[in-house]
Amino acid sequence: MPIELLMLVLTGLLSLAIAVFTIGIHFRRYGGKMIRGNRDNYPPVDGLAMRIIRAHNNLNEALLPFAIIVIAAIILHVSNHWTAGAATAFFIARLAHASLYIIGATPWRSISYYCGVIATIVLAVQLPL
Repeated sequence: MPIELLMLVLTGLLSLAIAVFTIGIHFRRYGGKMIRGNRDNYPPVDGLAMRIIRAHNNLNEALLPFAIIVIAAIILHVSNHWTAGAATAFFIARLAHASLYIIGATPWRSISYYCGVIATIVLAVQLPL
């Protein structure tokens, strides 16, 4: 498996892990009946739970362009040390960003976010356009 595709899979698994973590926190706070419902009257969350939700949403927003670019690179058979390094940097940056977001560490959270953006751009410029 190309390293770029492996990093995409690992990032997807990171998103899934954060989603499962979010479910656990909601279950502990509100119980099974509420989280199984349609959530029309879902009580607002704050603190740690809200940071986890925002970290998950932010990861998913960054994952879409990264995934599109990685899939394009795989289809076009573009794989070199730049694409492999950028994909690896993206995953590490997103793992750091999610962790730092959850614990509330600023400005490091923002720095890791921009590292992920730069990694995505580096990967994108390797595509033949």
